[in-house]
Amino acid sequence: MHRTRKNSFEIVIKFLAVALVLSFLNLDRSVAAERPFRIGIALPGDLILSCVDGLKQGMNNLGFIEGQDVQYLFENSAGDKAKLIEITKRQLADKVNLIFTVTNTALADIVSLTKSSRTPVVFGTAAGPVESGIVPAYATRDAHITGVTSGSIDLTEKRLEVLREIFPQIKKIAMFVEINGGSSKAAAAVARKSADQFGLRLVERQIHNKQEVIEAAKKLTLSDADVMFQLPGRSNSSAVGELAAITKNKRMPFAVYQSEHVRDHGALLSYGTSYFLQCKQSARLVGLILKGTPVHQLPIERPEKFELILNLDIAKAIGVKFSAAILNRADVLVRKDNNS
Repeated sequence: MHRTRKNSFEIVIKFLAVALVLSFLNLDRSVAAERPFRIGIALPGDLILSCVDGLKQGMNNLGFIEGQDVQYLFENSAGDKAKLIEITKRQLADKVNLIFTVTNTALADIVSLTKSSRTPVVFGTAAGPVESGIVPAYATRDAHITGVTSGSIDLTEKRLEVLREIFPQIKKIAMFVEINGGSSKAAAAVARKSADQFGLRLVERQIHNKQEVIEAAKKLTLSDADVMFQLPGRSNSSAVGELAAITKNKRMPFAVYQSEHVRDHGALLSYGTSYFLQCKQSARLVGLILKGTPVHQLPIERPEKFELILNLDIAKAIGVKFSAAILNRADVLVRKDNNS
């Protein structure tokens, strides 16, 4: 009898062990069946293509191999709002696991389009999506949206302070306020509150679109303003290359908020972050969502690092000399012989 009970016990143990192994195998098959995860990338324009590179590098660093673990459905609307909406609707119809985008402009449309499906949305960069009224809060229990804000609205005061330190003699700052741009108007409001404490007078121009930005810049003279100060917004950002060329010809310093605008488009200086680094940072949020973390448990993040970047080639071209203290303080010095 004792031996029979022992044999029965051993059979039960073996059965449980086999069942446990099979359950793990089934779990592995289940997880594998979900892969590759499908990420819809709805990009609003060419200026922020580096965001896609940042996202992919961040995902790769997390162990998500493209083609094996994740598939990117990338489409660029090239500034066409109707096309962006069409792209997003198509990605939703394709049942992507997540939609990735950048900028307030694109995010506003995608937030509206995903309300009913609750498809997770991650943005790699957006200038104050809460301050602009696109999302209700940086952390909320009802969220299906998260990402990395550029901090360009909150950072406005600090950028003016840095600009004053670099050019202690300046008095007048030109900035273009987009009439229909939430982030632009919000940043302008911060600038107005901050200007007096730095002894600065703001020279504002109200604009509707990229062409009006360019025309307003062409009309500016050195007697009107000492420096051109870039506010966030679709029109200001899309015109950055033209503004850099215009200010260079006028020998007027041009201060921007994204490092790519200095590295790639010829602005004089930037205090802020980069599209690439923000989107690389946002990959962590994407990875957590794909692994099952609810979006509402992932508050919107701020950039991990802000950098002061100076373009020495442009400085030489317009006759600007940075002090030794400012050069030592800079995180990156851009020049032809060492573009890093």
